Amino acid sequence: MYPNFTPTKLELRDYAFSKKGIRQNKILFLLMQKKSMSNQELCRELGCSEATIRNDLRELDQMKLIQRTFGGASALDDTYGGVTISDHLNYATKEKFAIARYVAENVIKPHQSIILDGGSTCLTLARELSHYKEELSVVTNSLLNADTLAQNPHINLTLPGGVYNMTSDTFDSAGTLAYYQNVYADCYCMSANGLAANGVTLTMTADANRAVIKQRIIQQASSVILLCDHHKINKTCFHKVCDVSQLTLIVTDDNCTDEERASFEKLETPVVFAPVGKP
Repeated sequence: MYPNFTPTKLELRDYAFSKKGIRQNKILFLLMQKKSMSNQELCRELGCSEATIRNDLRELDQMKLIQRTFGGASALDDTYGGVTISDHLNYATKEKFAIARYVAENVIKPHQSIILDGGSTCLTLARELSHYKEELSVVTNSLLNADTLAQNPHINLTLPGGVYNMTSDTFDSAGTLAYYQNVYADCYCMSANGLAANGVTLTMTADANRAVIKQRIIQQASSVILLCDHHKINKTCFHKVCDVSQLTLIVTDDNCTDEERASFEKLETPVVFAPVGKP
């Protein structure tokens, strides 16, 4: 199901921002290699308490990166068929709204051409843009995004087409890639499952096509904005999309820990911490 991983040889400290990030990345790699592990096995591998492991597994499970089992955890399967867009919409809703509101109010400018990713945070942005009062041209490979934006007469909307994946709510096929090879945009609003110093990553093994499409869009856009709630910080997932240096701006929320905030501020890529508590 998964390629052969050798987690012990990975220099995880080179790309994780915190002790918790290093530990959770190790959990992800161990589960990719061994498929499932008990809490006790993870405690022995990582040298930490069972309470710490339970907290880590709870966070990773909430992010749909693993599946908790009785007394342990397992890697999700190849298709990740149970992780739908609606699952993600019900998670970190306040953080996603704060990020979307910041991007709509401060990043996107009238008359720009925008490529808008699929994913729950980008769908939240689409809902914000559905009330946008200026002209915009938007290309999106998400049917939900398109349905939301189609109600705004100020938005010139385009879908790339291709084969539709209902679970992820995206068009991901050779036809989709061919379309983006001939499109140039002012701004690409991108989603991801993980962000660490070694790059932006996607979770699902079924995301190979999606990663290639994202890589192509990055080449076609003048600026690349990553929309990423703080729960995805320090996470390295299955498919690498790009290096952090390829991002123009990272927009996250202000629920980051002080340690994570300080680490982000050391990166060459600008980071904005959108206020969750703003009225």
